[in-house]
Amino acid sequence: MAAIPASLLRGFHAPARPLALPPWTGAPGGPGVYVTPGVATPPDPAAPVVTVAPGVVRFAFDPELALDRLVREVNTAAARPWHSRLPIPSALVPAALREALLRRSLAPRLRRSDVAPRWPVEPAAEDLRALVRAAAEEAGVAAPPAPFWPEGRRYAVALSHDVDSAGAFRRGDWRPFADAEEARGLRSAWHVCTEHLGVAGGALAELARRGHEVAWHGPVHDYRIAFLPVEAIRAHAARFRDRLAAFDPRGFRSPNFIRGETLYAGLEGLLGYDSSARDTAAELFSPHVRQGCATVFPFFRGDLVELPVTIPDDLSLRCLHGDDAAATLRVQLEKLAWIRSVGGLALGLTHPERWISMRPGAFRAYEGFLDAVAADREAWTARPRDVEAWWRMRAAGAAVSAP
Repeated sequence: MAAIPASLLRGFHAPARPLALPPWTGAPGGPGVYVTPGVATPPDPAAPVVTVAPGVVRFAFDPELALDRLVREVNTAAARPWHSRLPIPSALVPAALREALLRRSLAPRLRRSDVAPRWPVEPAAEDLRALVRAAAEEAGVAAPPAPFWPEGRRYAVALSHDVDSAGAFRRGDWRPFADAEEARGLRSAWHVCTEHLGVAGGALAELARRGHEVAWHGPVHDYRIAFLPVEAIRAHAARFRDRLAAFDPRGFRSPNFIRGETLYAGLEGLLGYDSSARDTAAELFSPHVRQGCATVFPFFRGDLVELPVTIPDDLSLRCLHGDDAAATLRVQLEKLAWIRSVGGLALGLTHPERWISMRPGAFRAYEGFLDAVAADREAWTARPRDVEAWWRMRAAGAAVSAP
């Protein structure tokens, strides 16, 4: 790192997609020369990682390829986890047993400090974007960045909920969360399973009337959807979309964040965004200590917009801190501040379930998080579907305004 000019480390974080640099046309094949997109010559260990001159940037690697590998989780893709083969849905496993299994699996992984992606903050993708942008500016080949979020806001915040059980709708457990958000001028997305629509219909209609978003959480909460054939996934997605056509559902999150290319292929063209990735997390019973897309910005998977969950979720924090409101809120606010500093998307996830965020401490922490968001005039607060719409307009280069 000592070979990089100090001006390239000044902390400018570039949002949006990676900057496409023109191929360098100097001495081809020289050590550390960025030749063409997707191709990089082996660097000389003694050569600088990045060098700049008027009108040219030379990299010892392909930054676009590196960023693409990070966000697509190339190095941490996991085989099918064993719990996705369970013959019964998770709702039939007693909550106390579920929590014990989660604590045993997740807490030790989250506490590790010697693995990547780092938790709760993994800056790799944003540091790489910052380096590319700063190098391009130093060389005079980068246009000034356009205002990134609507109304010139510094960063974006979106809220979401996974409703895993019919009981959460039957008992009205969703209502305190919606009320708390609305009291602060906020709205959120509610991810619901197709199998629960008979019970959830009234609540979803009320949520929609109150300005919230309805999204999909799979046909059943059994961890299997990512491993169905593409056509079966498409049939399930079309059935949900058609049954809730009045709500125009756009989004999806896979139960337990289980995801893969087959799942994305099944969603594309039927829904607008996926939110099954997290920027950094410990995955249940994964062969990897941690996984994640390493970015706090949306990105495209084909025509799908990926909106990663970037605020440490309530279930992970419960595995670490139990029902300690202060400890939970501290982690979330520290991550919120970091996302604010890089201008990204703070996407939060809570579960209105009695064994997760219906606990007193967890709910107090959620209210504290909402207070911080509502008080920050630099935050663009939006539903996930609004973030998707904004990202598409911005990618298309259209004249954009807040959805």
